[in-house]
Amino acid sequence: MVVRYCTLFDHRYATRGLVMLESLERFRRPGDEVVVLALDAEARGMVERLGKGRWRAVSVDDLEDRELIELRPIRPEREFCWTCTAAFSAWMARRAQEGDIVVYLDADLMFFDDPRKLLEELANGGSVLIHEHRFSPDRLSYEPSSGRFNVGFVGFNVGPEARACAERWRAQTIERCELDPDNGYCGDQGYLNEWPTRYPHVRVMRNIGGGVAPWNVNQYALGNDGQVPTVDRVPVVFFHYHAFKTLFNVGLGVVAVEPAYGYEFSGDVIRAFFHPYVRQLRKAIWAASGVGIRFEPDRKLAWRDVLSGIKRSRYILTI
Repeated sequence: MVVRYCTLFDHRYATRGLVMLESLERFRRPGDEVVVLALDAEARGMVERLGKGRWRAVSVDDLEDRELIELRPIRPEREFCWTCTAAFSAWMARRAQEGDIVVYLDADLMFFDDPRKLLEELANGGSVLIHEHRFSPDRLSYEPSSGRFNVGFVGFNVGPEARACAERWRAQTIERCELDPDNGYCGDQGYLNEWPTRYPHVRVMRNIGGGVAPWNVNQYALGNDGQVPTVDRVPVVFFHYHAFKTLFNVGLGVVAVEPAYGYEFSGDVIRAFFHPYVRQLRKAIWAASGVGIRFEPDRKLAWRDVLSGIKRSRYILTI
C-alpha cells in the first residue's frame, strides 16, 4: 500500500505546516509520498530547502485547474484556501494509481502515532475515510455550523468511488465555498455531511485517537501508554491544533501562545498536547527563519498583557 499524503499552506502558516510534516516524517514508510501545495513562493522555498528531497512542493498553477486559477483573484483568501483543499485532493487522486491511498492533512496537526493505524479502517473495500468532530457535551452547539465531520484528515482509497467523491467535492467548492451556516454552508467542510449516505463504501473513523481536538478533548480521560498520550485508553494518533494563537512581544519575539482561542483546558491537557507542540513550533520558527520565512504572529501584546494571561493560565510561556 502506497500512501500519498498532501497538505497546503502559505508562508504565514508555514511553521505549523513544518511541525506537522516533521511529525509525520517519523512514521512515513519508504515509497510513501508527501506533496505540499505551497500557496506562495516563500512557502514553496521553505518546503524545498528544509525538506531536502523528502517532500515535493507544487503550486496552484501546477494543478492546471483553470476554474480554480480563475477564482484566485476574486475569491476571499480564506475561501480560496478552502477551495484548494478539495481541488488538490482531486488532483492527487487523479494522478495516483488504483489502490494507492491519498490522505489530505490540515497543516495544524501534529502526529503522535502512525496514521496507518487509522487507514486500516479502509480495509475490506472502504473507499473514503472521514472522522467526526465528536464534540464534547459543552460544544454540541457547534455542529450545525461546523458540520458533523472535520476535514483535517481525509483518506481516499483510490478507485472509482473515491475519485468520484473527490471530483464532486472539488466541483461543489468551486461553485461555492463560504462560511454561511444559516444556509448550510461551512467552507469545504459542510459538504462531507452527505458522504456516508451518498457513497456506499465511505468509512466513518472508529478510532477516537484520530481527530483529538479542542472541541472534544475535555470529554476524555487522559493517560499515557508509555509512548504517546491516550484518550479513554486509546493512543492518540494526531491532535488538531485549531484556534492555536502565537503571541508576539517586540524585542522578545514569540513569548507565549494561547492554546486555543475560546477554549479552556485542564493542566493535564496542556501538558499532554500543547507543551510538546510549543517545543516543536519553536524549532520550526528557527528553522524557517533560516530560509527566509517572515514569521507573522497571530497577536502582538505588551509584556504586561502576556504576564497577565500567564497568571490566569490562559497563555503558555515559550521563552
